Amino acid sequence: MKKFWKTIEIEKISSKEFYILLDNKKLKTPLKNELILSNHLMAKEVLKEWDQSSDIINADDLVFYGLLSTAIDRVREEKNSYINDIINFIDTDLICYRADSPIDLVSSQNKHWDPIILLIEKYIDTNLTVFKGVMPSQQNLKVHHEIKKLVDELSDIQISVLHRITNLIGSVFLSLCILKKDLTKKQAYEFAFLDELWQAKNWGYEEEASIKRNKIRIELNRLIHFIDCMEI
Repeated sequence: MKKFWKTIEIEKISSKEFYILLDNKKLKTPLKNELILSNHLMAKEVLKEWDQSSDIINADDLVFYGLLSTAIDRVREEKNSYINDIINFIDTDLICYRADSPIDLVSSQNKHWDPIILLIEKYIDTNLTVFKGVMPSQQNLKVHHEIKKLVDELSDIQISVLHRITNLIGSVFLSLCILKKDLTKKQAYEFAFLDELWQAKNWGYEEEASIKRNKIRIELNRLIHFIDCMEI
């Protein structure tokens, strides 16, 4: 996207209503809906994304703006579609598929993923099934029902960020724990890439895979920061 503005600033309307002004015009969503920011920290983060010296703005860098716009333009009108996309990860969730060997990988999976299983079971008051191997299996229907009920209660913005994190790391269960702030940034990344990091440690780092993981880590940290800013 080519930069089309010269000045950028925050306009405060109230303690819970801020706008970004580009050349004194309100920044809107891609579908031209009003972009109202709920606190000053969120406004500052969106301003930083748009306040770039380059004449070309990389849309991938507009993480906060993208999440907010998705909530307003898409989730608001297509909420069930976004929820169903999230729910579709339940039966393939990475933390429910465990290795048979070697023993130290099995132990690492159990040590780091079992507490996540317990957290999810606490959230939904229903037991999850953990599978051996990688062959596709299914959680019981009550798990689907309770997770859907939990996600249904989230705001449009929470669904927007949960949807993005789930697609990024391939785990709705880890993503729910991140959204509820039961995991640190370090834990979120290490748990999501537990198998890959174990393989890299034991068999050597592959440069392309390492670059890809680092890119995801940076985005994941930005998404977690967004969650922190939602509550300020």
